[in-house]
Amino acid sequence: MAEIGYLGVIGALVLAAFSAVASAVGAVRGLPELIVSGRRALFGMTALVTSSSLILMYAFWTHDFSIRYVAETSSLTTPPMYLMTSLWGGQAGSLLFWSWLLAAFASLALARRWRADAALAPYFTVVCAVVTGFFLILVAFYANPFARLAVIPVDGRGLNPLLQHPGMAFHPPLLYLGLTGMTIPYAFAMAALASGRLDAGWAIASRRWTLLAWLFLSIGLTLGGRWAYDVLGWGGYWGWDPVENAALMPWLASTAFLHSVMVQERRGIFGVWNIALVILSFWLVIIGTFMTRAGLVSSVHAFARSDIGMPFVVFTFLVMVVSLGMLWWRLPALKTVERIESPISREAMFLGNNLLFMGALFAVFWGTVFPMIAEVVLDERVTVGPPYYQRLVMPVLWALILLMAVGPLVGWRRSDAGALGRSLFRPAISALAITLLLYALGVRRWPAVVGFGTCAFAGIVTVLEIARGVAARMRRGESGIVATARLFHLGRRRYGGYIVHLGIVLLAIGVVGNVYNLRVEATLERGEAVEIGGFALRFEGFETREEPDFQSIAARFQVERDGETIGSVAPSRQLFRLREDQPVTVPSILHRPLEDVYVLLGGFDVDGGRASIRAHVNPLVSWVWIGLIVLIIGTAVAAWPDATEERVLNAELGRLLGSKRGSPAPAAITRASS
Repeated sequence: MAEIGYLGVIGALVLAAFSAVASAVGAVRGLPELIVSGRRALFGMTALVTSSSLILMYAFWTHDFSIRYVAETSSLTTPPMYLMTSLWGGQAGSLLFWSWLLAAFASLALARRWRADAALAPYFTVVCAVVTGFFLILVAFYANPFARLAVIPVDGRGLNPLLQHPGMAFHPPLLYLGLTGMTIPYAFAMAALASGRLDAGWAIASRRWTLLAWLFLSIGLTLGGRWAYDVLGWGGYWGWDPVENAALMPWLASTAFLHSVMVQERRGIFGVWNIALVILSFWLVIIGTFMTRAGLVSSVHAFARSDIGMPFVVFTFLVMVVSLGMLWWRLPALKTVERIESPISREAMFLGNNLLFMGALFAVFWGTVFPMIAEVVLDERVTVGPPYYQRLVMPVLWALILLMAVGPLVGWRRSDAGALGRSLFRPAISALAITLLLYALGVRRWPAVVGFGTCAFAGIVTVLEIARGVAARMRRGESGIVATARLFHLGRRRYGGYIVHLGIVLLAIGVVGNVYNLRVEATLERGEAVEIGGFALRFEGFETREEPDFQSIAARFQVERDGETIGSVAPSRQLFRLREDQPVTVPSILHRPLEDVYVLLGGFDVDGGRASIRAHVNPLVSWVWIGLIVLIIGTAVAAWPDATEERVLNAELGRLLGSKRGSPAPAAITRASS
């Protein structure tokens, strides 16, 4: 079976090459039959990669330890759920999984919009085939997941203990879906540059795909933060780790694109800027993947050093040169007569929004790559820690939240400053009142005062905007529930965006809570207690549990407040039998609405009844998870397919494509494909 799986990868690589060449030649020479052949080859490539992935999953399920990758990342005692997650538990399997997702995305997008985007389709196919083909080259020649072992072991080594967590069953695939999904808008942008069809058609075609990829990336980042909080045991959910940053950077760039693409659709400007943002988003995906997979960064998330570094360097360089070269080539055609007419306009707000996103992105990028540059140039190891990001990135994010509140109140082209001031007056007074109340209640640290005040202002403005829409419909005679439902149904994109904004406000409130984090370390004997933030942690003793693949030793503590028991925690140490060199320290968390009590077990003496712990009180951390859930719901609302909008978009796209000279080509391709 392993040989069949490897042959599937080779066959998929051959089809990817044929698809790229056939589509390119067919587009340049106007041969619709060749274009259709290239399209079908891409579908065949997807089928073969799917078959190879299923074969590898079957090998895990049947414990085929003759395959090196199966033996290195699973064992006879690996729970069934983690047998499937072993597919992306190492370098070789995750590259095959990445290729599978790339191929599936490309086929889905090509099948979905073939007729509407027939003029762009052959160039779109070329880009998707080339990108997927590159990763298939890595799988076939640099990290073969089907390689055999000369001596078959009785049992495998088992999956990395840190990855044996329910979150890892969902975090990597959703994150990969988001990252690989960025290929689709990039392919549309490159197709627009190659075909010369530089109107808003490519942006209309790619917006929802970008939003879908952004949704998956948001969920993946959320689950990654939760996994870090539940498993890694350092007390937080985001440590500005290089691998975390590698996923955050394309999220920032694509968020900027999702805002500015609305200006292109509405006013026909920002065309150059939007293509540049899409190129940047994809390039950041590639360079982030390169950093984490070539072993350039030290991280619990990163893969070990491997020999795929040089191919990645070449591919990353080619992506940058070809993309920027094509953008420069088409730059004169992308320039528009329309300009921003007033600094008090929605276009200006979107421009300011984008510049702030780019500022945050540059700060994160520089903090991530500078240690690598310093090591190469200066031959010394430099560490860039959280204080750097908190000083540079966080103020930019607070400015973004303020702009997020003001932007929806500003009209297109130009707005009256007096009218805008009157619209913002009541929310500003309300936010000031809330800030003063919090100050009176003891919130005195200036980062918290500014942060809570900003969140209050943005939240009030957003809620009022939704309330105005509901009130307008209620004046037509609709009930409150019906008015709200119809408002979101008919204005999914706008009001889904408002829900996203509310999610960001809630998340930001949770981030502000970090200002009041508390930490204590103590060594306790049975019956002793340590106090932190008004809580008392009383050590009761140890519990030992035997599992098929590991032994767990937990220290149980009663959590008391004002002399009453309000819960218990049991931080533990897990000792895996097949990976004795990788014990896992598992924190235990008591979740409360306004704070979490987070306890980690350090050293312990079971016989002597002594345990060393590190305890944290994390105020408002639950608001981070609530905010992220609200953000995801809002994104799903905005991205949910709308038959009416789809008809309008397709009609507009057809008008844009048909209005260009040489428009018979799409019809010819459509006839050939049918």
